[in-house]
Amino acid sequence: MSAEPRRIVPTVVALASIAGIVAGMLRGPLVATGPALWPLSWVSWPVVGWVVNIRRPGNRIGTVCLTIGAVQGLAFAVQSMVLDVNSTAAAWMELTYTVLGVVPWLAILWLLVTFPTGGYAGRLERFLGRSVIVLAVWAMTGFAISPATLIDTGLENPLAQPSLSALAVIANDSGFFLVIALGLAAIIGLFIRFARSSGVERQQFRWLMLGGSVFVLIAGAGQFLPEDSAGELIWLLGGSAIPISIGVAVARYRLYEIDRIISRTVGYVLVIGLLAVVLLGALSLLTLVLPAESPLAVAGSTLAAAALFNPVRKRVHDAVDRRFNRSRYDAQRVLDHLSASMRDAIDPESVREQWLGAVVGTMQPASVAVWLKVGK
Repeated sequence: MSAEPRRIVPTVVALASIAGIVAGMLRGPLVATGPALWPLSWVSWPVVGWVVNIRRPGNRIGTVCLTIGAVQGLAFAVQSMVLDVNSTAAAWMELTYTVLGVVPWLAILWLLVTFPTGGYAGRLERFLGRSVIVLAVWAMTGFAISPATLIDTGLENPLAQPSLSALAVIANDSGFFLVIALGLAAIIGLFIRFARSSGVERQQFRWLMLGGSVFVLIAGAGQFLPEDSAGELIWLLGGSAIPISIGVAVARYRLYEIDRIISRTVGYVLVIGLLAVVLLGALSLLTLVLPAESPLAVAGSTLAAAALFNPVRKRVHDAVDRRFNRSRYDAQRVLDHLSASMRDAIDPESVREQWLGAVVGTMQPASVAVWLKVGK
């Protein structure tokens, strides 16, 4: 395939996927029964798939990301029209998007098993990958022939086979537990491959683990968030964490800056947590001497937290850098020492020695030399 079609096909698929997802958000039955913005959490998959396909043509991970977005977009597009047709067509349409909806979730499992190469690294990965494929076929078949009433429309399944209800058990809670079990096995496999990896591949695993950690953190915090638009936006961030981290890892964009990103993420989380404690503590103390819910108490505690922001941020970032980004911390210390010592330096030999020491301390070259121009 020439270069131009390689760009056109992913672009068309990504745009069509996003259009379907937006249609599902605006007109789907889930808008009335669930979070209105939930479909948008899938937008990052076709976008990431498009980026990887453009930057790494032929990469399997990018193709699977784009496929996840395309299938989910098609499912949402069909769902958006289900209430506009007669009952017979509505039953077939709901059955279609129900069966299609199984594919993205299991494709994500397959991604975890085959990351970052898109192939099986060993026997465990091959077994898990094939198990995911078998489960996907079984789940799609189970939902297709399930005798249960369709959820959104309340209609009968046009392909229901009561005599095969044992096969349709996968559409119940047992299927969910199988997916969880496979997911745990896939994560264990990820840690095993990470422990054996090195170089670029090791950095790719660290990106995925960062995205997975953000997802788990937000999913846990989401249990305590109010069901409003702000809470939904936070859920969108969590839903996008894994595909975005996969895209960065596979496309290798600024791959080696993960240490700085981790240190800054941890740092700001700690800063926000500490300032929240200060804010609540100051508010509690001020309400002891001022009327409850007094604007002065709120203003005073807010000003106290704002005044402490920069000092707390600097101290927390320094502490976190010492733990998570040690090389940058040590390099910054060397540069600060060089800057301070050279303010009053006038001897060229002393300047040269200090400059060489800073270069060796920060960049650690195999060898270093200095050429100085003598005279005019």
